[in-house]
Amino acid sequence: MLFIAAAVHWFEQQQQIIFNQGRLLTADEQQLAALVGVANPERVYVYEVASIKRPEEPELASLCEQFGFLTEDTIGLTLGYGIYIKQGYLTTRLLSHELRHVYQYEQAGSTEAFLTRYIGEIMQFGYFNAPYEIDARAHEKDSML
Repeated sequence: MLFIAAAVHWFEQQQQIIFNQGRLLTADEQQLAALVGVANPERVYVYEVASIKRPEEPELASLCEQFGFLTEDTIGLTLGYGIYIKQGYLTTRLLSHELRHVYQYEQAGSTEAFLTRYIGEIMQFGYFNAPYEIDARAHEKDSML
């Protein structure tokens, strides 16, 4: 997967945007993060945006298109300790799903390790059936506590 370096670069750029323009989790949201396994909820930022955009790098954009990832219907995206949420869609269910991806990122130990596994799963199983996605759906909560 030669495109991993480009994916890591994009991931880290987007995470920095979230850190710069987003907000830290509230106390209740930090409790939710801990509930789904996040070790460092105080490090998580959320940034609500009008739309979540695909990478502009042609190979990454092509892969997103090929595997149906980051479509116009995307309402949440986790990039390490940064989470994009499409405006008007911030719910406990979506946030808990995205926070589980933060947990997965922490467990992977690095951006490269996380992306190698996550992208590999999407390529092998498809987005909906990727094990990381199944795990995130299994940890969705309907209420904060």
